[in-house]
Amino acid sequence: MLLVSTSSFRGYWLHKIFKLVAKTKYDWINLDIASWDYDSEDAQYIKSLSEEFKVPVLSITAYERKMDSDMVDAMLKFAEILWAKIINFYPPHRADKDTTWFSEYLQKIKSKNKSLNLAVINVEPKTFLLFIPEYKDATLATIKKVTWDTTLAVSNIDTSTWVDLLKAFSVLGSSIKNVILSDRSGAKTDLLLGRWDMPLESLLIKLKENLYKWFFTLKIAPKELWVGKDELVLKRLEESRQFFERYYK
Repeated sequence: MLLVSTSSFRGYWLHKIFKLVAKTKYDWINLDIASWDYDSEDAQYIKSLSEEFKVPVLSITAYERKMDSDMVDAMLKFAEILWAKIINFYPPHRADKDTTWFSEYLQKIKSKNKSLNLAVINVEPKTFLLFIPEYKDATLATIKKVTWDTTLAVSNIDTSTWVDLLKAFSVLGSSIKNVILSDRSGAKTDLLLGRWDMPLESLLIKLKENLYKWFFTLKIAPKELWVGKDELVLKRLEESRQFFERYYK
C-alpha cells in the first residue's frame, strides 16, 4: 500500500490536498497532525473530505511534541473515526516532562487494540550541547520493544553514524509496519526518491524479498514537490510512484 503524507503538501488546505491526491494513483493518505494546522485536528471534517473524494486516511502521525496519555487516547479516537489502521508516534523529546505515555501507556493500550498498529518512528540521533540526546529512549532497539510495531523513516537515518539504512532495516526487522519514503543527502532530508544518497533500491528489494506487506508512505518536502504549482506536483508524485513500483510491486 503506497500512501502519501499530507505534510508533503504543506501550504495547501486539506481540501486541496484531498482533491489533488484523488487525481493520482495514490489511493490512501497518511494524515500528519500538527498543532498549528487546525484542519488536521478536526476528525469529522477530515472524514467528510475522505468520503467526498473517496480517498481513505489509513495512517495517522501523531504530534511530534508534548504528548501524554490523554493525547494518546485522542489519537485512538481519531483513528476510530477515520477507520485508520496505524498510528505513528514519535519518541518523547528531551524537553517533554511526561514520558510514561511512551514507556508504559502505549504497551498497555496496545494489548487492548490488537487490530490497530501503534508504531514508533525512528528519529535522527541529534544531540543537545553535544552529548544530551534530543529524544529520550529513541535507539532502534528501544523503540522496537515499546509495542513491537515501528515506522522506518528513511530521511531520519544519519549515514554519518554507525547505523545506515540497511542496518536500521535489519535491527527493526519484522516490527516495521510503515516505511516513510524519501531520499537524503547530508543534512538535506525529505528529498525526491532515487536522486540522492540513500540506497532506496536496495531497501525496497530487501523488503520485497522479506515479503513485507504493510504500508509505504511517500513524504517529500513541499519545496521538492513544487507545492503551489499543481501540474508539477502531480508530475513529481507520479515519478515517485513509478520509482517505487520499479523495485517493489
